[in-house]
Amino acid sequence: LDDLARSRRKHRPEKLRDFREALAEVDRHASERYFILKSIVIGNLYGVDIMEEAVEICKLRLFLKLVAQLERYDQIEPLPDIDFNVRAGNTLVGFTSLEEVKRALGSNLVKQLSLPDIEERAEIADRAFSRFRAMQTEHGLDAGAFIDAKAELRRRLDDLRDELDGYLAGEYGVKSKAGLGRWRASHQPFHWFVEFYGVMHRGGFDVIIGNPPYVEYSKVREQYRVQDLVSMQCGNLYALCTERSLDLLAPSRWFGFIVQAPIVSTQRMGPLRELVHERCGFSAYATFDDRPSKLFNGMHHCRVCIVLCNTDLRSRQTLTTKYHKWYREERRNLLVLLHYQRLDNVAPGVVIPKLRSDTEQSILRKTVSQVVTLGSTITEAYTDHRIYYKITGVGHWFTFTTAPPRFWRAGVEGSSTRESSVCFSDRVARDTAFCCLWSTLHYWLYQARTNCRDFNPTDLESVPIPDSVAGGVAEFGQLSRRVTALLERTSEVAEATYDVGGRVRYQRFRPKAIKGIIDEIDGVLAMHYGFTDEELDFIINYDVKYRMGRG
Repeated sequence: LDDLARSRRKHRPEKLRDFREALAEVDRHASERYFILKSIVIGNLYGVDIMEEAVEICKLRLFLKLVAQLERYDQIEPLPDIDFNVRAGNTLVGFTSLEEVKRALGSNLVKQLSLPDIEERAEIADRAFSRFRAMQTEHGLDAGAFIDAKAELRRRLDDLRDELDGYLAGEYGVKSKAGLGRWRASHQPFHWFVEFYGVMHRGGFDVIIGNPPYVEYSKVREQYRVQDLVSMQCGNLYALCTERSLDLLAPSRWFGFIVQAPIVSTQRMGPLRELVHERCGFSAYATFDDRPSKLFNGMHHCRVCIVLCNTDLRSRQTLTTKYHKWYREERRNLLVLLHYQRLDNVAPGVVIPKLRSDTEQSILRKTVSQVVTLGSTITEAYTDHRIYYKITGVGHWFTFTTAPPRFWRAGVEGSSTRESSVCFSDRVARDTAFCCLWSTLHYWLYQARTNCRDFNPTDLESVPIPDSVAGGVAEFGQLSRRVTALLERTSEVAEATYDVGGRVRYQRFRPKAIKGIIDEIDGVLAMHYGFTDEELDFIINYDVKYRMGRG
């Protein structure tokens, strides 16, 4: 405005009138920062959570933020009333648009006639909401008028909720009044179309952020059921919340969630990745391990992914990061040093590899271009040429052996339930697979492409290998024997006690001791895959800081 006043250019007197009015309103309040933040809370922030206590905590946190802006007692103003901004309800159950209401009414012509009335009443309720918000930023608020405005808004919303709950309950097969009450209590429907009519009428929200529940849908299905969401087949609530958020976003707007890391890698989450690819032009995935430190303390398994998306479909770009690991003292620099790598030609639903450089992307291309897999060298027949491995708790190392690891439960020698094995037709095939599996290349490939938690048979069988490796490599016989001898020599017997299974003793191996031999294996494999010196150097040193320890 100062620039405009100094300018010699001609302009209309009412130019920037809204801005002038906003500044004039700010001047009427004792604390400029309090008033600005209060206006943002009232006019820009919305939230929904199924837990009522979470809603109250959110409100309290916002109030404390506002109060912290006051420097003197004479700056105190009424706190905002955000009962209609931050709400309790089920994000996944309820109408998001008038079209959804129309579909629920089906061919019932009598009910269809009520649609214009529903929309008109929602629009009137939204005007009441706008007035209710505006009153809170006016200087010299009339308390009586404010109470009346809130009561009117609540009445209008309650009437609309009652009608829409009835329509939606019918979709769930509820027919009686008593059944409707029970359904409401269990499903806690939230109709975005009505509760935030103004936002949804303008096309949706500009930004949606959240940390949705990491809960299997099967665990809540008896409490409430979700309908008509593609991501139901993914089986986890964070997938359903992601889809619902994309439904609520305006075109060319932003979405950000912290979810579990399998969103980028598991077959089960394929439909969700396909949905994000279909709805979003831009998507970025940053993944984080839970060893040696966790992003969220207090959670047993906390491998997570920060997903950022934009619904502008005019250009397509998919970004990824490496699989982050860090020590506790490195945490403060974790996000500062975050680096995204652009992926080439990402197809819908495919695994999003965890990479951070062109070098890694080149290694991945050379690896996955091989048409032969390790599975082709495995035989279903029982033979003496076996490889034993653990199916859980991979951590920073795999452990493969050519003889069954020793294990005792209650003093009786046997085998661990976490142990599995595969057979090969001869020693050459076994030694080849043994060296491939012990390689750092395999460890990197596993980290880049899987959930990094379990080691499934498909993870072993799907390792791509060149034809020249599948036919047997002369050096692998000697390298396999050296690995086996050193593993056995450096192993020890350890003890552990489990809630299920009690006390056990087991043979514990020290993979760090064979790192030098593993480097030799990777050197041999690099020639067969056609890796450059730079690519081999990356593989040999991949994660070495955490695999070998602080020393």
